Amino acid sequence: MILGHLAISALLHRYAKAEWTPVMAAAVFPDAVDKTLCQLLHLTPTGRMWGHTLLSLAISTALVGHTWGRRAARSWALGYLSHLAADIEGDVPWLYPFGDLDLTTPSPGVWEIMQMKLTDPVGIGIELALIAWAAHSLRHALKARAVAEGADLRRC
Repeated sequence: MILGHLAISALLHRYAKAEWTPVMAAAVFPDAVDKTLCQLLHLTPTGRMWGHTLLSLAISTALVGHTWGRRAARSWALGYLSHLAADIEGDVPWLYPFGDLDLTTPSPGVWEIMQMKLTDPVGIGIELALIAWAAHSLRHALKARAVAEGADLRRC
């Protein structure tokens, strides 16, 4: 779910030194594209199509690199790849439009997806653990930065 994608990108920011804005934007970009095209505009048959491909990863990373530079492009690519990796349990059309994509199975709606996710205790546990880890590591990083800047930590 979206919070898990954001948590993974926050961890990439913390440990892989990815820039905050591109890594976080890329964490939600594939779903923003595909869920909008499928569930809001009804233009595609599935909620994992164009945004969930290696082609989109390559094109969007090149555009980010051209516009904001190599470091932003690296951060974008890390966030994007983390999204695709986190979605691995389902059908991810990595090679579309060059490979096959099963378009016969209808895509579940937003509420159906939420119901499926909320009835998966292992998935919920993993997501909550990622969120807790990300929150803890970001809080630790902020405290370390405050100490380095000589701030009074009694309020933290």
